[in-house]
Amino acid sequence: MATKVSTTTSTTSSATSRASKKLASRDPQGAPRSSAGAAAYALGAAREAELLQEAESLGENTLIFPGKLARRVIWASRIQLAAERDAADLVRTPFPEDDPPLTLEEIHGHRDKIELLRVTQSRWQAAHQRQEQAAATFAKPAAEAALHRQTLLRFFDLRFKKSADGQKRLMAIRAGSGDADLVQDVSDLLLLCSEHAEAVHKAPRGEAAAVARLRELSPLLARMLADKTLSPEALRSRKLRDAAYTLVVNAERRLRSAAEYWYAGTDKMKAYAPFPISRGAASTGGEEEGEAGAEDDGAEDDGETEDEAPEDVAPAEEEGEQGSP
Repeated sequence: MATKVSTTTSTTSSATSRASKKLASRDPQGAPRSSAGAAAYALGAAREAELLQEAESLGENTLIFPGKLARRVIWASRIQLAAERDAADLVRTPFPEDDPPLTLEEIHGHRDKIELLRVTQSRWQAAHQRQEQAAATFAKPAAEAALHRQTLLRFFDLRFKKSADGQKRLMAIRAGSGDADLVQDVSDLLLLCSEHAEAVHKAPRGEAAAVARLRELSPLLARMLADKTLSPEALRSRKLRDAAYTLVVNAERRLRSAAEYWYAGTDKMKAYAPFPISRGAASTGGEEEGEAGAEDDGAEDDGETEDEAPEDVAPAEEEGEQGSP
């Protein structure tokens, strides 16, 4: 029986230890802390719909998201965590009468706006990558069509040497540039070739073969051009991404204004610093990201090539504890 009691005690102690470790891995509200690289927060469908409606209500009053999503989300999360830490002060900030008071709901809701930015950026990236793939596929047949275009223009330059009307048609074909113009040029040249079919067929420098190939390429290029052009859905996803970013920036400005009232000139203010748009801007306390940044719609960046945060801007919590918002 003594052995049995010892075993039971050992088992109970082990279970208690495991439970203690499990509790230690949770934040003060009882939510599990995130491990590195794991998503710690998911935006509910109803809340997402509510925020999307708020984002759409901005209309054209949006900022252009400059990219660097991973670093931007971490930075925004630090500000949000600092605001939660200092909420008791911030909600008592005497904002002007035309500016609504800061509430606990607004402070906690900033986390949802950060997550909305992540979600909308992912959706835009998916649409943009499909468009980029279509553009890459378009490049090879477009280059071939451009060569055949030159072959036929050379032929018609000679044929219309004494024809003012013919020269005008060639000028119209040569006018403009870009993929859409190339697709139209091919169509115009094929019409011109059909009007001079016998002369083109007799030409000795590959003109007939160029016409035959352009007849094959013309419908292909037209279809591929449509694929590589951003669809209305893709354009809307980009606009929503920019609007979500604007919600984050606007929320941070209000939090920063409240923090400046309470903590200007103190170390606490470091946690509310705006995201630097460049090393120079960061070192001089320069303008906030999004004020004049160019849009970066390339592949999502993991932040390694981005300017590092100023050393004196301390996070509200250690990054490893915070995880992703």
